Amino acid sequence: MEQREQELVPQRSAERVAFNDDIFRKANDEIRGRAEEALENGADRLPIICECAEETCTAVLLVPLREYERIRSNPVLFFNAPGHDAPSAEWVEVVESHEGYVVIEKQGRAAQLAEMLDEHD
Repeated sequence: MEQREQELVPQRSAERVAFNDDIFRKANDEIRGRAEEALENGADRLPIICECAEETCTAVLLVPLREYERIRSNPVLFFNAPGHDAPSAEWVEVVESHEGYVVIEKQGRAAQLAEMLDEHD
């Protein structure tokens, strides 16, 4: 994203980034639990909610189950719709790009909070 575009995107605090993303991650864990039957019947992608810091985001991502398990096993990795990392740019880094979603890694204080929140799951 160009510098000028980044200046137009409101920035989020580390706490807001970590807590909002944790809410979405917990919702996705619930969705996964309910989707297990469909997955057992041959579905290979899990519908999840974008785990970005925007409270009003309702983007649904289709993620391979294996990828969901791999990313979910690391408390500082989250799924975002492409471009949804921009408001959290100070606290996240895109570490993987896939068709329809990116994987972001929390940085600094946001990473510390994400690890702390994961320990309480």
